[in-house]
Amino acid sequence: MNIEQELGRKLKEGVKVNEPMSLHTSWQVGGPADYYLCPADLDELLEIVRYRKKYDLPLYVMGNGTNLLVRDGGIRGMVVNISSAFCYVNREDEALVAGAGTPMTYLARSAAEKGLVGLEFCIGIPGSLGGAIIMNAGSFGGYIGERIQSVKLVTCDAEIINLAGDELSFSYRTSNLLGRGILIEAVLQLKQGDIEESLQMMEHFLSEREKRHPDLPSAGSVFRNMPGQPAGKIIEETGCKGMKIGGAEVSCKHANFIVNTGKATAADIIELIEQVKKMVKEDCGIELQPEVKIIGEES
Repeated sequence: MNIEQELGRKLKEGVKVNEPMSLHTSWQVGGPADYYLCPADLDELLEIVRYRKKYDLPLYVMGNGTNLLVRDGGIRGMVVNISSAFCYVNREDEALVAGAGTPMTYLARSAAEKGLVGLEFCIGIPGSLGGAIIMNAGSFGGYIGERIQSVKLVTCDAEIINLAGDELSFSYRTSNLLGRGILIEAVLQLKQGDIEESLQMMEHFLSEREKRHPDLPSAGSVFRNMPGQPAGKIIEETGCKGMKIGGAEVSCKHANFIVNTGKATAADIIELIEQVKKMVKEDCGIELQPEVKIIGEES
């Protein structure tokens, strides 16, 4: 019995073999994953983790496929998408208990609907809560790590653990959660406040995003900002805005976005990232650090 049959019969949605990752990433590029899995609940996720350990298979967990670049050769092993099974938001006193697969915009609106404020900056952030926590995503001066009270993870041994307080550490675009396990849930400490003001603030943030961000497929900001220096401004001043390689282009609307103009490959995007880094380094001596995660194999 092969993997597709053995594990597939235990999962409601089965196992997809050689699934194109271009169907599941916001850049709309990426080669096939050997096995693509969408667990229906925690029990199925634990079954997948046990199976991975038993057969020593690589495992990559994803949410909405933003902030992610999959190379054209695809991903060996298992890709587990948790966006459906772990999308929920519940209020407990002045806190929210939310699943790691919850989209950030939905999370922000849910907080307001439940009478809590403090997540307005999350509106419009691409991706889901799990990835946002691991990379301490932020916008308009707020960072998700500032709101996290505790997290729940599944370890590589299929054990469920909770981390809180001094066990958590967040800094700019990073945390100490990377490699600790599969983040499945978080408790966010918020407060009651003026909901009308909260909704107005979110509409303002969305309006600002629409003005600045391109409409073509992208993965959000490609490079980390430097202290006091937005990466987009540095790239634009270097003359990279509008630069193209194949179907990939440095957005003319926001220079820290690389967009897929229709027929880009992952190789096009990676080459353009490297070219921008080189030009910025040569022009002003700044070493830009990519914010997007690049995984998978070359063609």
